[in-house]
Amino acid sequence: MSKNSLEFVKQNIQELAIGNYNSYPQDYDPAKQETSKNIQSLAKGYWDVRDMKEIERDEKLNIHLENYIEWSREAYQDFIAQDANALN
Repeated sequence: MSKNSLEFVKQNIQELAIGNYNSYPQDYDPAKQETSKNIQSLAKGYWDVRDMKEIERDEKLNIHLENYIEWSREAYQDFIAQDANALN
């Protein structure tokens, strides 16, 4: 998979997000109301720290902050599903 593909960027963002969910589970508790806000803040943080090459890549691929937020939310759903499966 090319580093300059939408799927590559999505996969990277989701891997980073799941790493954060694992590292800071107290911030991503499904029972807490602020979890959605924390996920959005996490995605915005990834967006804000991109280097110039990543910004150029995202512009070429027509990737926006909303994509980062969506991918982080998708990763959260996977994280929750994995957690539920681990409990079974």
